[in-house]
Amino acid sequence: EGLTAFHFARELSKDDPKKWFQLGGESLSCFKTWAMHSTWNWSNKLLLLEAEYYFSIGEMEKAEEKYYLALKSARKHRFVHEEGLTNELFSVFHASNGNTNEAIYHISQARVCYERW
Repeated sequence: EGLTAFHFARELSKDDPKKWFQLGGESLSCFKTWAMHSTWNWSNKLLLLEAEYYFSIGEMEKAEEKYYLALKSARKHRFVHEEGLTNELFSVFHASNGNTNEAIYHISQARVCYERW
């Protein structure tokens, strides 16, 4: 729900971004609580959600840092499918910023992850 909400906040910003940011913020709160109880299971998910939040509000440096940390955490905890998802969304991030080579790299890494999964 949180990833979708932040996506819609970016893409449908003319309609009602507040509604989408509120939904995303609620998800962030839940993930922070869950991550406190199980870092192993929730840290990469929280980091990815934070990356999408920062991307949605235009804080690109913070977003990029969170994407990298989410990738590192997903790899460390062997969540191959979530590493794939992070690469996929990181690719969208780079494409929207005109970083074509990085976008291609991350989408290809996503495919590798999904094939391993």
